[in-house]
Amino acid sequence: MSIVFITVPGDEKRMFANALHEKTGESVKLVIIQKPKSLPFLKRIKRLYNRSGWRNLPREIWYAFLLRLNGAKRALEYFREYTVERKNGHVPKVIMVDSVNSDQVYELVRQISPDLLVIWGSAILLPRLLQTAKKSINLHVGLSPFYRGALANQNAVLLRDFEHIGTTIHYAEEKVDSGDIITTLKADLHKPPKEMFRDLNDRTLALYVDTATKIHAGEQVSHVPQDISQSRNLLLKQWLPSVRYKVGSIILELEKEYDKKYGLR
Repeated sequence: MSIVFITVPGDEKRMFANALHEKTGESVKLVIIQKPKSLPFLKRIKRLYNRSGWRNLPREIWYAFLLRLNGAKRALEYFREYTVERKNGHVPKVIMVDSVNSDQVYELVRQISPDLLVIWGSAILLPRLLQTAKKSINLHVGLSPFYRGALANQNAVLLRDFEHIGTTIHYAEEKVDSGDIITTLKADLHKPPKEMFRDLNDRTLALYVDTATKIHAGEQVSHVPQDISQSRNLLLKQWLPSVRYKVGSIILELEKEYDKKYGLR
């Protein structure tokens, strides 16, 4: 019985891989990490222009400055809060690649022919890669079927739909975040924003390890189809500085409200 884990860099991903490897009797045969793309400053400006146009470019540059000025940029980091443990662990093989959809990656995974493909945070996988495994599961950092895409929880905050901040574990299919839902978690809105996201992410990591372990062991897990016809999706090309500023400012506003409510300020 074998597992392949496809992900992106991050201490929390390393911690997850080690925990899954240990809990499944060292069944993680390969961890594939997609390298982040880093663009030079001028190319970032060009990309911003392509997304916003000349008319809105000065406005977006101004919001990029404001992000750093009022703490909104710091607040955006809350979405990635985890309690990271510096525990030693060992996964047999780890490779870093420019694209998880390359022929090299496909051949490696095809040769392993994993019983379970575990996905967290990578680019959208091509169908041929999903087809190398008997089963494939994905961790979606958002509450399905309400919010899809890479910015699901950010979108929920943007729309002030706080009740639908959460995470989803689902079977992976060709269409993004559309597979049958295995389980979901909701954020604890009684906590201050930073602690709320850390708590949600920590609980999600533990649940993902447990769920992947059960599926790998052949246990039957319940799952339900999802209706994505009414779901919302904030696209990456829409994640402009003005939108990031608004999301960060809403989080700061929630933080102030919490502090005021409990007399912390």
